[in-house]
Amino acid sequence: MLQGKYKVYNLCSERLYDASLFEGKVACFPFDDHNCPPIQLVISFCQSAYSWLKEDIENVVVVHCKAGKARTGLMISSLLVYLKFFPTAEESIEYYNQKRCVDGKGLILPSQIRYVKYFERILTYFNGENQPPRRCMLRGFRLHRCPYWIRPSITVSNHNGVLFSTKKHPRTKELMPEDFWFSAPKKGIMVFALPGEPGLAEVAGDFKIQFHDRQGDFYCWLNTTMMENRVTLNPTDFDDFDKRKLPSPGFQVEIVLVDYSGSQPPKQKPADGSADKKSDADSSTSSSAKDSNAAPVESKKETGSDDKDDVFSDNEAEDGSSKGRKEVSSSGQGGANGAKASETSVAQQEPSAVASGIEKITISGDQGIARAADAISLKTEASSKSGSTKAHPPAVESSSLSEFKAIAADASVFSFGDEDDYESE
Repeated sequence: MLQGKYKVYNLCSERLYDASLFEGKVACFPFDDHNCPPIQLVISFCQSAYSWLKEDIENVVVVHCKAGKARTGLMISSLLVYLKFFPTAEESIEYYNQKRCVDGKGLILPSQIRYVKYFERILTYFNGENQPPRRCMLRGFRLHRCPYWIRPSITVSNHNGVLFSTKKHPRTKELMPEDFWFSAPKKGIMVFALPGEPGLAEVAGDFKIQFHDRQGDFYCWLNTTMMENRVTLNPTDFDDFDKRKLPSPGFQVEIVLVDYSGSQPPKQKPADGSADKKSDADSSTSSSAKDSNAAPVESKKETGSDDKDDVFSDNEAEDGSSKGRKEVSSSGQGGANGAKASETSVAQQEPSAVASGIEKITISGDQGIARAADAISLKTEASSKSGSTKAHPPAVESSSLSEFKAIAADASVFSFGDEDDYESE
């Protein structure tokens, strides 16, 4: 190696060494093995390497991690695109894999490959400058064509630590995964969310979703600025999914975000039919807003606009207007029309209809406690006016399992606002 013409780049977060061993020509850009770096770290690395290389035509950079394959491949592939050796991330990665490994398997983790492509888009659309992270609320997940043996627990984290864990959240920590995943109306689809809450966690920029499953963990790194609010990932998009013991043909994971300002709960779709009329306008408004501060994103989104993603929404607790609640209430005497009647006609309703209304109110999640109190007083008033009644308001469930079973009774909890596409088979 040429004396003084090199600079060493250490990518290991697990090991540092004395820079004096290399004449002080050492730079550290650390991140964990089998994971992705912050997008800004990739940008900073490329800028640093380019600055060193342009100082002298004989200068070289020496990049390493632990094995010198995955993390090194992510950074070198990004640098080759930055230096315009290759026009696309895919060509750069293919070149690196051929040169680095005999079997061509140097950079193979889907998330790390995804981040080289993210960097390519930053170069293409933002002139290599990192953008402010887009703030979102992670609403929940839908598992498509999900076999019975996949019932994972979930951890959501970023580079600063854990944001959400089913093993620690008060509503799920005492439950087995089989208890907090619920079947959607369409066969083969499982859903997880926290109805009555804004979402699982606020995410901005880089974040990691890890699914812990008895057949083997799998995970992915994503970036809110580089993705749409609704994205569906295949097994090949997840790290370590190929190491699982049982095959899962057709399996997919749908991840749902909503834009989030932090000051208010995520915006919900209007309760009445006007939502359908406004959906197209809302979708175009949302798209134009994203274009102003985000790069074009990967098109793994399902049909439908983001604004229809009042997934796992608790708006049924607000006004009882979602499709699922209408179906539940239609079986009670008086049906939906009874629920919409004015206060003057409440006294004329049958006690069974009032009791049905109470059940619908108390089943609606975290807000059920407050709603139940109103419902009890309503029932008492109706009972005194109608003479007598034997109905009693259902007790508020105290255990986490009972709460989730009650939530599961309302199919609308698991709608993404696209009920027509996911009707019961």
